[in-house]
Amino acid sequence: MRILGIDPGYQRIGYAVLEAYRDRKPVLAESGVFETSADDPFPVRLVQMRDALREVIERLDPTELSLEELYWSKNVKTAIAVAQARGVLMLTASEQGLEVAEYSPTTLKLGLTGSGNADKGQVKYMVEQMLKLPQAKRLDDEYDAIALALLHAIQKGLML
Repeated sequence: MRILGIDPGYQRIGYAVLEAYRDRKPVLAESGVFETSADDPFPVRLVQMRDALREVIERLDPTELSLEELYWSKNVKTAIAVAQARGVLMLTASEQGLEVAEYSPTTLKLGLTGSGNADKGQVKYMVEQMLKLPQAKRLDDEYDAIALALLHAIQKGLML
């Protein structure tokens, strides 16, 4: 199974495609970030997100999407913008035939580290251990997307 993990945002969107099967260790097919410019109007940025996600789905052919749920932020304007971005990402994935699963940040941390209070460093460490990733410069958004794909593989019983 190919799982697409997405860490939603509206400036940077982390993505990762993980190949996970019951009979072998998971392999990261690709990961990275989509970026939109603050200079562009927000509707244009939403179109850019949709187009970037479509391209990844068409090229890497995942079957399921693992997406982080929105957690309430003190900044309402930011929370609304992220919610709108999540809607575009979920719609795009659904239109492309992907099954969509959503996980809270606490579920993600608990599923990968054993603690719902883990920090980003602990999640990053577990991602690197589970996949034996080569050292490379990766943004937190990319690590979060990889972690979401791994969590979905765990939830599906695909991790050795």
